[in-house]
Amino acid sequence: MKKGERNKILLLSIFLSILSLVKLNAQTIEEQGYYFILPMVIENGDSIGLVDLRTITIYPRRNLSRATRFNLRYIKFARKVQRAYPYARLAVKILQDIYDTLPQIETEKQRRRFMRAYDKALRDRYMDELKQLTVTEGRILLKLIDRETGKTSFYLVESLRGHLPAMFWQSIARIFGENLKTSYDPTKGIDRIIEEIVVKIETGRLETLPPRKKKKK
Repeated sequence: MKKGERNKILLLSIFLSILSLVKLNAQTIEEQGYYFILPMVIENGDSIGLVDLRTITIYPRRNLSRATRFNLRYIKFARKVQRAYPYARLAVKILQDIYDTLPQIETEKQRRRFMRAYDKALRDRYMDELKQLTVTEGRILLKLIDRETGKTSFYLVESLRGHLPAMFWQSIARIFGENLKTSYDPTKGIDRIIEEIVVKIETGRLETLPPRKKKKK
């Protein structure tokens, strides 16, 4: 098996594990009854809750008609982010689905049965699609999961499955040149380009990408 194929299988396995972990985390939160206390202000006799919203950077639209080195790199990553982003958002959707479902399940045995069925359905539904991602798209996917959850892949596994399973996955990842402890940093390097592309996707401002050049036979 080629290194690229091994890396793809590794990234795919970690992604599916993270989706499962997200669900388990939702169960823990639901059982412990977490809640949030918001600061408030009184205005005209009404109590108004204060919520800090995430700052959104407005990026300029780029002229991609020129075949500069940066433009070619930007276009390459834009295509890959477009493929990976929906799966990162899927993790958030699954979390919400579990929040909606768990209160209706009465016993722990029923919950475990529900989780197993959900896991199987998830793998049956998305395994073939995820296999079509390239290694680079798999790496971007893990970065985007970090962006959506605020946690690295290593942290998610360690906090919900324990230190040894996390070290197991990290050891395998390191063999293939990956690092699950790497944090997403939208201000530096490749992550900065990815962040710009994601924000533009979310705000409907992503530039029209030029068509792919047909490979010569």
